[in-house]
Amino acid sequence: MLSPETLPNAAPAAPDAAAPAIVAAQGVTMVYKVGRVAVRALDDVSFTVRRGEFVSIVGQSGSGKSTLLHVLGGLLTPTAGSVVIAGQDLAAVSDQERTAIRRRNIGIVFQRFNLFPTLSADGNLRLAERIRGGNGGDPAHRRELLRLLNLEQRLHHKPLELSGGEQQRVAVARALINRPQLLLADEPTGNLDSENSRIVLDMLRRLNEELQQTVIMITHNPEAAAVGSRTISMRDGKIIADQLHRPR
Repeated sequence: MLSPETLPNAAPAAPDAAAPAIVAAQGVTMVYKVGRVAVRALDDVSFTVRRGEFVSIVGQSGSGKSTLLHVLGGLLTPTAGSVVIAGQDLAAVSDQERTAIRRRNIGIVFQRFNLFPTLSADGNLRLAERIRGGNGGDPAHRRELLRLLNLEQRLHHKPLELSGGEQQRVAVARALINRPQLLLADEPTGNLDSENSRIVLDMLRRLNEELQQTVIMITHNPEAAAVGSRTISMRDGKIIADQLHRPR
């Protein structure tokens, strides 16, 4: 396992420019009505994410980054523009179809762990399998996820018996239980101390490197963003920079 202390000096791998696009956002705009005032949370946002990329989206509170993640996850419908996930336009399908696309192709990790407190780590994963339409589950896949996330010895522990970092890693495993093409992480270290934040970021990087898992991570922390292979910076609902990191 990579040491968390190596994170600040570790440069991410370069993405494969020939890899197929998993995400294609074009002209995405989101306008909210607050009383009589129109608030433009996203303003003509366009970008593409290819298979195997680890993209960090950074910005201060109010920059639009979390709204963008919810749009990419099919949880919000933009006012204008399109989002294509794994070749399927989310705006061109019904709510039911959009939910099915999300369950097949997208895993989401939020800042809050949202684990069922009465279930063990393995129980939370099994429940996620059933919700996502699994037929009896896949113990080998669960064990592999828990190995990559260094949770093998915590399989039968309930959330209150786990540290914050361990709970978040279980939440990551839950998001990956259906082998999604895209993992969305919304401030995944926001509720963690420095040590556990580094461990979770290390695990996300290992999933990207060892499983070629495509990751889009929302963060306000430039140091956390550096774990990815690319950083998109946002301000006032717009993309102001899109920068590849140096390869190893």
